[in-house]
Amino acid sequence: ASRLQMCSLHYGVSIALSDTAVSYCSKELALHCRLIDHVTVKGSRTPIRLYTVDLDPTELEVVLKMPEPLSRNRFKIRQLREIRKNEKWNEDVFIPDFFTSDDDLAAMRQRYSKEFFHRFSMGYRNYEAGEWLAARDMFFTCHYQPKPDVGRDPVSSEDQWPEDGPSRILLRYMKSFNYEPPQDWPGHRELPLAPAPR
Repeated sequence: ASRLQMCSLHYGVSIALSDTAVSYCSKELALHCRLIDHVTVKGSRTPIRLYTVDLDPTELEVVLKMPEPLSRNRFKIRQLREIRKNEKWNEDVFIPDFFTSDDDLAAMRQRYSKEFFHRFSMGYRNYEAGEWLAARDMFFTCHYQPKPDVGRDPVSSEDQWPEDGPSRILLRYMKSFNYEPPQDWPGHRELPLAPAPR
């Protein structure tokens, strides 16, 4: 758990998930998870795939509510908590539907275009396959919303890179090798211990 928390800081994402966690999700829910890297972590030789669920919490409007009057009856409090929990665990609840039906979740998701997910996926596949120049060029175009002139002008500095944390991390990693993968590139890398600079 602490390593995944470190990963969320490193990649600049709100949520970091391991491939094990994603494997427990339904296929429909797993489609909302974005593969962002393939790494080994300290103490393990087995690489894991890292995912995120892209949500922008700044899209939510904070509404202050007065707290509900507290009941002094512990049994009543526990009973209300169980009712709320059972509503969410009901078999009729299909979590992937919340991505479109829940206003808050839809608002947090609206920033990310389908084109962004498509471009990142193409860039990531090239990165993992060792085609780093192709990956670089695709990651350069990974803006959350499509830009009409994207890819026309050469990207000359990190200031021009997309704001997406995983895109920036992978670009920075590949740049450290001058966009040439090591000869023995296994398709994954060791996760650094310190959070990456922004």
